[in-house]
Amino acid sequence: MSASQLFQTGPTPTLIVRSVSGNLSVSGWERSEVQARTRGDAESLQVDQSAEALTISCEEELGLRVPVQSTLLVERVEENASIDLLLGSLRIGSVAGNLSLHSVGGVEIDHVEGSLTARLVAGNLRVGSVEGNAQIVKAAGDVQLERVEGSLNLEEIGGDIQVSVEGSARVRTSLAPGQQCTVQAEGSIFCEVPRDVGAVFSLKADGAIRVSDLGQNRKVVAGELVFEREPAHARLTLVAEGSIHLRGVQFRPIDEREFVSPLEEGLTLRTAELTQQIAAQIEAQVNELARQLDSRLAQLNVDDALSASIQERVQAAMRRAEERLTEALRRMEQRTQGREGRRRKSGWPSPPLPASSVSPPKRPPVTEEERMMILRMVEQGKLSVEQAEQLLAALSGGKRG
Repeated sequence: MSASQLFQTGPTPTLIVRSVSGNLSVSGWERSEVQARTRGDAESLQVDQSAEALTISCEEELGLRVPVQSTLLVERVEENASIDLLLGSLRIGSVAGNLSLHSVGGVEIDHVEGSLTARLVAGNLRVGSVEGNAQIVKAAGDVQLERVEGSLNLEEIGGDIQVSVEGSARVRTSLAPGQQCTVQAEGSIFCEVPRDVGAVFSLKADGAIRVSDLGQNRKVVAGELVFEREPAHARLTLVAEGSIHLRGVQFRPIDEREFVSPLEEGLTLRTAELTQQIAAQIEAQVNELARQLDSRLAQLNVDDALSASIQERVQAAMRRAEERLTEALRRMEQRTQGREGRRRKSGWPSPPLPASSVSPPKRPPVTEEERMMILRMVEQGKLSVEQAEQLLAALSGGKRG
């Protein structure tokens, strides 16, 4: 038995999830409506719609499809929760199980009883406590974790870092100009930074301290080690009850595939749920991404031959993608019919998809690879956090900030 309800909300609704007795799954889409689904009966799903907000409670497992620019408040989830492609404000009270976030905007979380996984966060991430492990990969803003009881893994964080972990920590950061990073661990810390980075380093450990591949190698049996590399525009502070290993890693040379491959892969149709408005927004955003590419190549002092090669391959990729669009749109209706048939068999109905008569856009939506490239450019100081947020918001039809 299952129940499903559909609510017209507009593109930027406020949603309040009071409590979910089972798992919670939230996924963004381009429609101005909310779909609430549960595998329980109709009485297990309570929804109250007012002019201010849509308030939801569910005594069973709950699945939500919401506009990508929704503001979402989740008060309590009794099992696991996953949230994907939600670029509005996100506030989470308590999750009794594991929490997974993917392609989200700014996030505030009070408590996670299980583990936390967050990937592609376009804004700040602030967390009170995590009883399990935490893994944060590709965040454009600040990351603040007040307490992680398990282990911690941080990679490609664009803003400041302030974390405290009871287990061990593994951190990979670019130490961009102005970035402040503080990691405290009751276990050991392993940290990687660019080999040629300039910063102030402050390391304190009860165990051994080792610094390698950062100019002069250093080693301290126990105690404190402070040193500086010019230009010291960033600061890294590591405090551990175990050992600390700080290592420099080699910057990759400029590779034209880093710029071209994500664009080529992104310039293909990966969804049947297209509307003319979304197509126009995506086309404008791809133009902006191309403009950013031109600007960054100039600032990086890329030689003329490499720059010309990159631009030529980008243009060729766009032409190949446009040729594939016509065939992809021709198959759209067949794929849509197949999905709708499976949904009806499973008892999970969905509203009608947009008409398939939409004319092919000149350029299709940007894929996750573009999002990764944008956040990587933030990490490397090539884009600001604000620019990254605007680019990521536009990927799914959101308005630019």
